[in-house]
Amino acid sequence: ARRIVRLRSSGGDDEECKITKCPNPNCARCSRYAELNRSAQRRLPYVAKGDALQRIRHAITVGPDVIDDEQAEAQSFEHLHVSQVSGQRPNVLLVRGLLARPFVTKLHQDACSILDNAGRNVMLNEYVQAMHSPSARTLENDVSRGTWQVLHLMNQGEWVTSNVALCSKTMDALRSLGKGRVMEGCIFGNVFVSVLHPGTVIDRHCGPSNVRHRLHFPLQVPNAKEGVEVPQLYVAKEKTTWKEGECFVFDDSIVHSVTFGEEGMSAQQQESSENAGTCKDCRVVWY
Repeated sequence: ARRIVRLRSSGGDDEECKITKCPNPNCARCSRYAELNRSAQRRLPYVAKGDALQRIRHAITVGPDVIDDEQAEAQSFEHLHVSQVSGQRPNVLLVRGLLARPFVTKLHQDACSILDNAGRNVMLNEYVQAMHSPSARTLENDVSRGTWQVLHLMNQGEWVTSNVALCSKTMDALRSLGKGRVMEGCIFGNVFVSVLHPGTVIDRHCGPSNVRHRLHFPLQVPNAKEGVEVPQLYVAKEKTTWKEGECFVFDDSIVHSVTFGEEGMSAQQQESSENAGTCKDCRVVWY
């Protein structure tokens, strides 16, 4: 199912942007989010009765309703309690009044430093070895073009024990961040190595909630000298790319998308380029 929303372009003209919901009707992740919403609604009368949790009660009650730019312009920010960032549309839980910016790396410098000290090459080598193991459990996310493969260490708050056993040094670095930082036991907590193949396009989408941020630690990133355009991440109206060993953090409740190489790159062109050794995958630790 697709939903059309209006985004205001920098030039002041309206731009129709399609935000694509998960196309897989049997997606286990989406099913679990749906059950989470139903469970929260059932338990709402018995929890979060204090004033301090009023915003959580409101978020669960109304759901992640969309506030588009025209509504925000028609009423004051204080009245709506929405973000001043265009395109913040989490699909599970939207808590009003939280600070929102596309990129928030400065708020998480300590976590970035810990991962940097752990070593990019250590994590990359460990991942490569893990992928040769028959016990490695990988998933492939739905994309409009190309391939997006992930190796979960934590999936929706739960450690994937078979993969964790293959990545002991990476796990040491993650544990040094602290249990709360990686959101262990929380359905919004995920840690995985994400691999994008050349020619991949990830459509505009939003993460499940604005109560946490997404950190990327690039392990392996191609550059223009290797014969392919560098991958680009777009968050709202801002754009960045990945640089090996340089962490950054963004708010994935804000609409974002990714392009890696030519959007029109055919499967035959991608295979030919890979066989010639001119392209390499983009591998990033996400949490």
